[in-house]
Amino acid sequence: MKIAVLLGGISYDSQKRTINGILDKAILDKVNVYIFTCDGWKYEIPSKYEKGEYNVYKLPDFINYDGVILNTDTIHEPDIVQEITDRIVEAGIPCVDFNIKNPYFMHVEMENRNGIKEIVDHLIKQHSAANIFFISGPEDSLDSMLRLQAYKDAMTANQVEWSEEQVYYGDYSYEGGRRAVRKFLDEASVKPDAIVTANDEMAVGAILALKEAGYRVPEDVMVTGYDDSDIATYSYPRLTTVRRGEYEAGQIAYNQIVAAIRGEETEEYTVIPGHAMFSESCGCADWRDTDASQMRDNYMKQHVKACRDMEIIKNSSVDFTKLVKMSDLFENLERYIRDIGIEFFYLCICDSLDHYDRELERIVNGGGYLRDTSAYSDEIWVPFAYERGEVNNYGSFPKSMLLPEECEMKRAGAFYIIMPIHFQDYCFGYCVAGDYRPAFEGRFYQNFILNLDNAMETIRKQDAMKAMLQGLNNKMSEHFK
Repeated sequence: MKIAVLLGGISYDSQKRTINGILDKAILDKVNVYIFTCDGWKYEIPSKYEKGEYNVYKLPDFINYDGVILNTDTIHEPDIVQEITDRIVEAGIPCVDFNIKNPYFMHVEMENRNGIKEIVDHLIKQHSAANIFFISGPEDSLDSMLRLQAYKDAMTANQVEWSEEQVYYGDYSYEGGRRAVRKFLDEASVKPDAIVTANDEMAVGAILALKEAGYRVPEDVMVTGYDDSDIATYSYPRLTTVRRGEYEAGQIAYNQIVAAIRGEETEEYTVIPGHAMFSESCGCADWRDTDASQMRDNYMKQHVKACRDMEIIKNSSVDFTKLVKMSDLFENLERYIRDIGIEFFYLCICDSLDHYDRELERIVNGGGYLRDTSAYSDEIWVPFAYERGEVNNYGSFPKSMLLPEECEMKRAGAFYIIMPIHFQDYCFGYCVAGDYRPAFEGRFYQNFILNLDNAMETIRKQDAMKAMLQGLNNKMSEHFK
């Protein structure tokens, strides 16, 4: 059985918990899971880097899968979302969507209203808050708009006045929380008693900005978050937040897909309510049983890992940037993949090395690229495959296969992380990491892939420049004969 999972913003805690919920059941059932994802995250300031990220969602040929689990609220291109939907419907396979109530698909909703209502009620009734401000997520996010509406409804139900000057539209980032607080303090006609935020990252940013401005949390201003992410535990003070149930949602979505594939009856629509978790940032005693020594131990482990990861990112950036040949890149890539500890890694590119050389010859002769360089080619090559300590390569195979039939990774109960390899809108191909959970447990793996993207672009530009100079020299030689 093969299940495709499509979502974005893979480094966020919410996506990590969702994926783990799916995988913890799928691996036991010997089901293969293919996770198509990227680091595109348009909630923050859009960058040129993101231009080619969403190509990865065009990669899966859904007729080759038995079912799909989809989180469209994390894919922020409406045209791409519509295209994915159309292709799944055309393939005629079951799909669970976490966020959009599409009539063609089953639905698991991690609802967004209950936890916010509980927090607003608590701030008013238990802490006598009167001026409660709200830091929303982006206006184009369904989740964030539902959380904002829950805040407005709870304020109205409690007969507490609010105005638009008490609402800030953020981007789910730490800086978004800092910007919101600075705007509140500089422009609002009243000082906030409490700030409710649509996610934990913005809550932490808000706390930092309040402290910088001389306010104490929670004594002067209470702050709450949403998502119950890892940062909520390590924040000082610990965050009052909302637990959504992403892990549970992942497991339910998986169960629904498997039941549908087997032709069994299953729920078409499931709702998982969010629940407030009151803690120190609103002035409540913390109820969690993690003691200070355990927190320090966890922090130290994360700190040591972060230092190691940073060394790999720094060194790979330097080593990759100075390379001038693809063969040198593959040699360096082997060393880093081995150090990182990935058991299976496949670099899948749109051009064979021979075809790449022929393209350069066309540039010498004044031509251009034959293929559409902004999209995946129909045929894919694997010039570099790392398989349990051994380095291999594979010839051409159809893009729809994703990996060559003879590769060692193809086995029951495996999971695959598929990410794009590109530079802006130039599509080199994609990479596949097998059975490697750290790929979605932080930003390390995404940053390593970014270094790989940049290395391939550096080599391509150098080769193209050499080819153009060669072509110019040839023309000058002919002219002066």
